[in-house]
Amino acid sequence: MSFKKYKNIQLTNQIDEANCITHSGKFHVDDVISTVFLSKLLEKIILLRISSTENKNLENKIVYDIGFGEFDHHQKNRNGQRENGIFYSSIGLLWQKFGKKYLEKLKVKNIDKTFEYMDKELIQYIDATDNMQTEYLENKISPDFIKLCNPEWDENISEDEAFIRALKLADEFWEIYLKHAIAEVEAVDIILDKIKNCKDCYLVLDKEMPYRKAIKLSNNDKLKYIIFKSRREGYDIRTISDTYKFKKELVQAKDINTARILTNINDLIYVDMHGNLCCTKTLESAIQLVKYNEKK
Repeated sequence: MSFKKYKNIQLTNQIDEANCITHSGKFHVDDVISTVFLSKLLEKIILLRISSTENKNLENKIVYDIGFGEFDHHQKNRNGQRENGIFYSSIGLLWQKFGKKYLEKLKVKNIDKTFEYMDKELIQYIDATDNMQTEYLENKISPDFIKLCNPEWDENISEDEAFIRALKLADEFWEIYLKHAIAEVEAVDIILDKIKNCKDCYLVLDKEMPYRKAIKLSNNDKLKYIIFKSRREGYDIRTISDTYKFKKELVQAKDINTARILTNINDLIYVDMHGNLCCTKTLESAIQLVKYNEKK
């Protein structure tokens, strides 16, 4: 891999060649992710990393995380703030401007919901990290892994080589996270539709799907259990919250054979010690276990 190039991103030291400009020196997650995001929108990125844009001709160039312009946030009064208090960084500003256009380009089914999901679950935490708003990161892993790509004190590599290495890592992360966001948004819609038509205290899914957000959005107060085909073996039966538990006598059974005798379910595979999960070999047994748990 060239120390000056990654995919359609080319580094340059000539301002006349550049169509994108960001800051030089130590890089952070916001400027690296911003570069990756722009590379998804533009056919080619020719990037100049400089220490200052003062007295520079910036015509026909996207300038971000430097220069006090539309996509910078180092102005005295910053450059916008979300209702929840998080200030925008370069990626937040770029996402607000181009995020929906990008999702349209990908032909994403639900553009608005995917846009919001990416912003709420990822982009705003990058913004908070870069703006040092650590109070917003208490319940979220700070996505500052990019910092680790900067040259270490005992490492003999160029700044360009380190930046390209960071781009590769950020690009792989972006693709994986986007795939996750699209899948979860679609899953929520599917599950909410199923919940709406559910008459029982349990919902059966054909496969394991991310269901927790759908449960929070649902107003079905009868639903207590989710059943789905396990990726390991058989079927998982999960309680949807800590409000509901499997019976103490089942959870505290000394071994699986005792639990099988207790429930009269011979293909019971597993009982979680916290009372939130059980596994059976068949769907019929999974439903039987729910009925056992609901018996007074």
